[in-house]
Amino acid sequence: MSDKFTNREEQHYFLRGALAWHGSVTPRIFLGVLVMGIYTYGLFYLDANYYKLPRFAVTPFEYTGAVLGLVLVFRTNAGYDRWWEARKLWGAIINQTSNLLVMTWNYGENNQLWRNEMTKWLVTFAFAHKESLRLQKNFDALKDWLSTDEIEALQNAPHLPLFVSDKIAALLEQARSRQQFDPLILLQFEKLRTALIDSIGSCERILKTPMPLVYAIKARSFIFVFLLLLPLSLIDEAGISSSLIATLVAYPLLSLDRIGVELQNPFSKKSLSHLPLDAICEGIKANAVMLKH
Repeated sequence: MSDKFTNREEQHYFLRGALAWHGSVTPRIFLGVLVMGIYTYGLFYLDANYYKLPRFAVTPFEYTGAVLGLVLVFRTNAGYDRWWEARKLWGAIINQTSNLLVMTWNYGENNQLWRNEMTKWLVTFAFAHKESLRLQKNFDALKDWLSTDEIEALQNAPHLPLFVSDKIAALLEQARSRQQFDPLILLQFEKLRTALIDSIGSCERILKTPMPLVYAIKARSFIFVFLLLLPLSLIDEAGISSSLIATLVAYPLLSLDRIGVELQNPFSKKSLSHLPLDAICEGIKANAVMLKH
């Protein structure tokens, strides 16, 4: 099933991309931008009718805004680095799994049952890794590959991809004990299996190590203070239009902050532009079916 938050190719037409709603951070910051506009208008109305508020010059906000922009760009870049690293890791998983599948059907034990078992667990590895990163245990997509008992055992495992990797290792040991492998071929199998374990660790590092909290707190504190005081520098110069100007300033600042948040966890389906792990896993399963036939 398609997901409107899955990362997709951008629109080719400028206006269609500029005005896009789904996949944009706009719905998630709309309330904050609206509050900024209402807050600024409230200050203008209070100043014009009841009480003269203190004033600030615009110049300090120009310098502060430039520095704040650099802080937010750094936050966004850090989030994108995490997203891109996760995609490269899953690209490596695709390559390693594909190599293992090809080796299984060409260099593995000349036993149909053994090859089917290896194929089954290699496909299961991708799905188990995906569900582990999403903190879920939904294996409906594997009901035609795994028995009910196997799915139950997998779901009860403390660590899903490690459980599957152990199954793969057991099959390799089984073939080795029957002397069905050339030692060099076995070494290549084990090398690729180990690389899959390395990919698990790297993905879990991204998942379990968010951006430093102290940095996130300070970045948002700077935004809050900046937007809190900005209207006091606009009221004299812009009058009633100060509400619109403050809104236009708040929109990119809150957008950059939110983009940084969305990119931090590229595995969660709740994040905008999360990695299309469902499609990746289905692609691995399709490759396995092709090799089996």
